[in-house]
Amino acid sequence: MNHPSCLVLAGLFCVVGCGSSGSGSTTGSGGAFATGGAIGSGGKSATGGTSGNGGSTGRGGSKATGGTTGACVPTVPTIAWTNPYAGWSRGIPTGTDPTFFPIAVWLQGSWHATEMGQLGINIYVGNNAGTDPLAASDLATLKAQGIYAIIGQDSVGLANIDDPTIVGWWASPDEPDNAQDKSDGSCCDPPIAPATIISNYNAYKAADPTRPIYVGLGQGVAYDGWEGRGSNAPPESGYMPAGDIVDFDIYPYNNCDGDANEQVTCGQFWLNAYGIDRIHQWSTRGQAAWTDIETTTINKGGTHPPTPQETRSEVWLSLIHGAGGIAYFVDTWNPSFREDGIFADATMTSAVTALNKQIKVLAPQLNSANIPNLVSVGSSNAAAPIDMMVKAKGQTLYVFAAISRGGTATGSFTVAGMSGGGLATVAGESRTVEIAAGRFSDAFAANDVHIYQIDLTTATCP
Repeated sequence: MNHPSCLVLAGLFCVVGCGSSGSGSTTGSGGAFATGGAIGSGGKSATGGTSGNGGSTGRGGSKATGGTTGACVPTVPTIAWTNPYAGWSRGIPTGTDPTFFPIAVWLQGSWHATEMGQLGINIYVGNNAGTDPLAASDLATLKAQGIYAIIGQDSVGLANIDDPTIVGWWASPDEPDNAQDKSDGSCCDPPIAPATIISNYNAYKAADPTRPIYVGLGQGVAYDGWEGRGSNAPPESGYMPAGDIVDFDIYPYNNCDGDANEQVTCGQFWLNAYGIDRIHQWSTRGQAAWTDIETTTINKGGTHPPTPQETRSEVWLSLIHGAGGIAYFVDTWNPSFREDGIFADATMTSAVTALNKQIKVLAPQLNSANIPNLVSVGSSNAAAPIDMMVKAKGQTLYVFAAISRGGTATGSFTVAGMSGGGLATVAGESRTVEIAAGRFSDAFAANDVHIYQIDLTTATCP
């Protein structure tokens, strides 16, 4: 997923970089290249008039019960959440602890554990005997920092099968959906057949049914035109049964430094969220969907790293569309390889640390059901819709909203069934927005994300 590899390209040449160091959007499937269409299936129109909760996942839609009705506020339904991690006794802690939200990092050595813990990382992903193995002593190092691991089920992993630091098994190889290097290292063999990866999954599960199996896919999940899959590649959807956690990587801003095929998707920051939608659409048994997020200039000589605001936008759009975990790619080859490259950029390090703190604070809300049809939002800019999901804790609504295309807009929100007034507190921004007759509006700059908390018990009735 995130290591240099040679891929079959349309022009029959190789690139060096992350397995999906490009970014992409799909052509002819869901309108990911459209300038006004929404990403998900929440019925967002090209005019910006979105309704519902943004259609982020469609999960957790059990029959609503309970709730309290005030004189001028709506009843907030109680909706059961379908926990994608509940099936494993030694898996992701979210299975039993709703205050834990997976924030992972790809392929880091244990010697980075302290700085990764300070960044807010709580899971290491991808280490096995072939790539920076984590032995028992390394697992102890991670545990001391409160970090778990998803590692390869090889002699190193299986030797530590009873270590609770291990919360999942990483399926080898990385990015089986991409064209594969030949045995001599030259470019390239076809993608590995889905049936082979599914067979591997069954073998992993037989060896240990107590932990989920993680499969990492490439940018073809969000970009049908990605040349790195080679010709006559099998449908991406065929790989879904091969994992309980299905992750993919796509790096829209770094793709601006790529070849012509990658540059097609330059700056299309919504593609991570679009890929999350597709994983849910393709899901065979309610798997958790993750995506990898860019934080650095990945390729040597690159000049298009994401800004902190752009990284934050990629993260929150993915969460709004139902990502059950986030994995950061923090390596760089610019000007030379550095495994923990994010720490060369103090501004990005600070921003990602703050972002991860916010995710952790909001983990109980993220690990809860979406509340459909309670809040709607319209955008003043048809080319820049606002995507949204709504959660609730008691009588407090949490409205997560992000602009989902390039540009700026004003979002106009309506709380259904609320005739009174009040205040929406904007999380992390030290400000409030006035609500009048159940409506409020707010400005969205480029890549903006706003999270509103609305305590309905404090509403004033007309």
